[in-house]
Amino acid sequence: MALQPGTVSKQIKRIEAHYQHQLFARQGAHWRLTEAGEMLFQRAVEMLAINDKIERELGKPRRPHMRVSGSEAVLGYFVPALMRKLLERKHDVTLETKTSQDLSMLLKHEVDVALVSSLTGYPPSERQIIATELSQANFVTVGSPKHPLCQFREEESLETPIETLLTYPFVVPSKPIYGAMATHRSLDGWHDEAFSRKISARADTISTLITLVKHQSVLAYLPDYVAKEHDLQIISVTGCPYSCEQTIWLCRQTEYQHHWLQAFDS
Repeated sequence: MALQPGTVSKQIKRIEAHYQHQLFARQGAHWRLTEAGEMLFQRAVEMLAINDKIERELGKPRRPHMRVSGSEAVLGYFVPALMRKLLERKHDVTLETKTSQDLSMLLKHEVDVALVSSLTGYPPSERQIIATELSQANFVTVGSPKHPLCQFREEESLETPIETLLTYPFVVPSKPIYGAMATHRSLDGWHDEAFSRKISARADTISTLITLVKHQSVLAYLPDYVAKEHDLQIISVTGCPYSCEQTIWLCRQTEYQHHWLQAFDS
């Protein structure tokens, strides 16, 4: 908000004095909205929605601006489809993406839409959020067509034992770029405690990781939609009982902040 804490505190006290109600209650080191604070917050959201409607009906037409958060991989693959959907509904919007693995930006109204992944198959449980399933993703082991394990693989049924796979080096993310992962898994969802890999490189972006796979003799474990988008060779592995699956959700606030968000409900 670019405001000093003292300035914010004075503004809150001024509002509380005006309405003669306490807006926040302190619980230890944390603050929560009181019942009056919750009511005022909801009314403020409603006023913003009404203002948007008035501007749309009576004001000068302005190009809508969509703010979307998500992991790097999810943003890169799913945002273009969202933009196409808006254009199909005649909504010519500008776009701003922000990297986030969870709903924190959406809950603080810093974005209009959050793309999040879950490992359970269940949507986020926050009561003020509506979640729509976008896709199911399975993680796969990939290499370039020139990799020794990928050469001469004309038959899709050709499989590689896990023991053979682990003799080859991998490139892995150095930070979360695929979304939520189980606590006992690596950042790419691999179960290294059970099947330890030789890690020869770590990359902090999708583009760097893909470049290393394509131009070096390294393997990677990543979502199938990333493999498909970059034409990577999927290696069928036997002898490993573990897998990693994600569900990708499009999340928005229950109250429409902008009329064009309705395009994502169908």
